[in-house]
Amino acid sequence: MLLVVALVLGLVVGSFLNVCIVRLPEGQSIVHPRSRCPACDTQIPWWANVPVVSYLALRGRCAYCTAPISPRYLLVEALTGALFVAVYFRFGVTAHAVIAAALVSALVVLTFIDIDHRIIPDVISLPGIASVSRYRGSRVG
Repeated sequence: MLLVVALVLGLVVGSFLNVCIVRLPEGQSIVHPRSRCPACDTQIPWWANVPVVSYLALRGRCAYCTAPISPRYLLVEALTGALFVAVYFRFGVTAHAVIAAALVSALVVLTFIDIDHRIIPDVISLPGIASVSRYRGSRVG
C-alpha cells in the first residue's frame, strides 16, 4: 500500500514540477494563474490535469482545442513517480526519504530546465546544496 502512496505522490509532485520547469525560467509565478493550454489559453480543469491518467485519456491533446500536448509532461510525471518509488524502496518511510524525495524533485526540475534553457536556476540549486551540505559527513541509510 505504501508503494502505491509513493507512486501517486510522485505523480502529483511530477505534475507540479512540470509547472516549475515551464514557469521558473520565464520568471513567472508557480502558483498563479492556474495551468492553461499553451495553444488556446483555456484554463485546464482539474479533471484534465490528473497526472498521467488525463494525458492518456485525452491522448496527449487539449480537451478544448485538441492541440497536441508535449509528451514531456507525461515523461516528467512518470519519471518523478518512479523516482519516488525508488526513494521509498531505499529509505522506507523516514525523514531521509523526505529529504531524498525533495532532492530528486529538484534534480528533475534542474535537468529539464537545463535541457531547455541551458541554465541552472539558483532558486533551486542553492537550497539543494545547502540541504546536502548539512548532512555531509552523516551516513544516510
